[in-house]
Amino acid sequence: MIKIKKLYEQDDLLVISKPIGIAAHKGADRVSYTVTDWLVDQYPQIKELNWRTENRIGIVHRLDKDTSGVMILAKKPEVIDFLQNQFRKREVEKHYLTLVYSKPPFESGTINAKIYRDPKNRKGQKVELLDFGLYNFPRKFSATLYKTIQRYKYKGEILTLLEINLKTGRKHQIRAHMKYENCPVIGDQMYFNKPSKRLSKTLGLDRQFLHSNYIQFKDKTGETIEIKDELPDDLSVLLKKLEKV
Repeated sequence: MIKIKKLYEQDDLLVISKPIGIAAHKGADRVSYTVTDWLVDQYPQIKELNWRTENRIGIVHRLDKDTSGVMILAKKPEVIDFLQNQFRKREVEKHYLTLVYSKPPFESGTINAKIYRDPKNRKGQKVELLDFGLYNFPRKFSATLYKTIQRYKYKGEILTLLEINLKTGRKHQIRAHMKYENCPVIGDQMYFNKPSKRLSKTLGLDRQFLHSNYIQFKDKTGETIEIKDELPDDLSVLLKKLEKV
């Protein structure tokens, strides 16, 4: 069983620090242990409640398997609807830390570029400014706010630590948007360019440097809940290898 740290808890919800290597719920891979499995192991009684989808018990929102950090879970079915409604209305504040290759065009800014399913890779996403392009897949409005936290140098290459504020929650949004800006996330095995892939290998990082470090939402009493989560050891150790500039 994978060990998962609890950051905050109420009777009907839980906030965890999701480690890498565990998916939120069962998808195409029906065998691997998931966050849903862990939640049921921790609270066996919740399996008897009237959940809409058995494979997604407790899942309010998702993080990629190899993205770490803050994740909200529901311990009662009605809380999923309550919390997901906040996500739909974009009332939930979500911040991430990510280390990217090179540097964005500005110290801070917003990436407004539409995302659609990659026709050549069913697991991936593509990004462009047009509503419709060569492939007739629906383009979804996507907005990623970024702010430079620190710039680094390693073996003559520039890297940038960014704080990301998601205004929409599309699949692989941060990773796809940063690749679109020619600043792929270090360690990303899907959205990369040749220099970022080479540098990631040199640094020995084979998972994306992407960590959900902050979330803000309201509980059922209307109280604002703010949760922070520090970088995990593998990412904080990597930063120590780099020279600040």
